[in-house]
Amino acid sequence: MVKLIRFVGLVSQGVFLQFVHVVGLVAFVVAVAAGFFRMPSWSVPIMAVVFGVVADKFVDLVDLTGVLEKAKAAHERGGFMIVVYFVITGLGYVVGAYGRHYSGGGANGAKTEPEKK
Repeated sequence: MVKLIRFVGLVSQGVFLQFVHVVGLVAFVVAVAAGFFRMPSWSVPIMAVVFGVVADKFVDLVDLTGVLEKAKAAHERGGFMIVVYFVITGLGYVVGAYGRHYSGGGANGAKTEPEKK
């Protein structure tokens, strides 16, 4: 149980660091758009892998990961970045889907109005 709590804390630190570095924010916005425009749900793991690999290979996170020492050690592993981006894109997809539902899109995407009697 303690290891699970530590892992959740480490992932939340990783999500925070990615949002600070703006790459996580871009991934979140893309996932919200995917959820809002009804892209298939299997696109979430694909987005997570793509953003995780891009962030791991092409974005320098040394200055930000120095803030949190445990997150620094975890960020050196590529698999951890994919887990972090899976959390970011999964939450973004759900937010987009709920946004579509509550913006008046209804179940089939058309605005529904109550019947007048």
